[in-house]
Amino acid sequence: MRVLMVGTGSIGRRHMANLRTLVPAARFDLLREGRGAPPADGVGDTVSASLEEALSKAPDLMVIATPNALHLRYLLAAIDRQIPFYAEKPVVTTRGDVEALKGRMGGRLPPHIVGCNLRFLPSLLRLAALLHDGVAGRIVRARFEAGQWLPDWRPGRDYRAGYSASASLGGGVLADLVHEIDAALWLLGDFNEVKAITARASSLEIDCEDVACLLLGRAQGPIAAIEIDYVSRTPVRRYVVVGDQATLEWDLHARSLQVRRPESIDSLPLDDAAFDVAATYRSAMTELLSAIAEGRQTSQPLSEGLRSVEVMLGARAGAGR
Repeated sequence: MRVLMVGTGSIGRRHMANLRTLVPAARFDLLREGRGAPPADGVGDTVSASLEEALSKAPDLMVIATPNALHLRYLLAAIDRQIPFYAEKPVVTTRGDVEALKGRMGGRLPPHIVGCNLRFLPSLLRLAALLHDGVAGRIVRARFEAGQWLPDWRPGRDYRAGYSASASLGGGVLADLVHEIDAALWLLGDFNEVKAITARASSLEIDCEDVACLLLGRAQGPIAAIEIDYVSRTPVRRYVVVGDQATLEWDLHARSLQVRRPESIDSLPLDDAAFDVAATYRSAMTELLSAIAEGRQTSQPLSEGLRSVEVMLGARAGAGR
């Protein structure tokens, strides 16, 4: 398998490492448009100086892990050439890119997956199953909270030089933590009301929002609040779903999933593997490789990725940004 790597930052290198494990015979072509060519990591790996050169090598898979705002060109190339692809989240970051992508989605699409990898986390899958089984009863509200001090995200790198700090590259906490928007839609369904407040409120040297609060709603509920930031010095990722029979609480860093009822608090017996986020990247790539082999689509096609992007863009519009 020849894999075209579009983006070789920390997430791109993670995907390469996983693919080397899953497909030991894989060979990588590293796209380095406008940049110097670093030594290739593996025997048989190559470097391309342009997208045209890379496409001429007939890749079997494209991994799109560039800064968020740069995805569209590569997505369209993969669709036009019918190259299977893994697209990091968010799929795109502007209304114009959404419309351009939708314009190419009416025809046949190659097997692909959008990188909302938390959907593969066993503890969250268990939460989804509890909701599906009606354990919480009728859901009235939910809260999705996530945050971490941005300079700690990529140790050893100046956060100010990364795409997360730059609005023009698709940075900002709404895009980076779109996982929480995706989780709300995945677990609770679509919403038709979006209200938001965003701000650049901290001492971080960035030109985009570092904190955002969203309120999602629909007739007859539930109401979902999403609170995300680049600032929390103690990392947090916690989801709470309130129903008229029970409250479900999932906490990634506490490694816990609880069912809270008036008479009891039940902690589900889950091991550390149920909270292993790193393993979800391998799970997502494994699903994509199976879909390629079987000529089918995955559980997270572009249409799923665009659901969260639409909410993200609605939040930015509602916040006047």
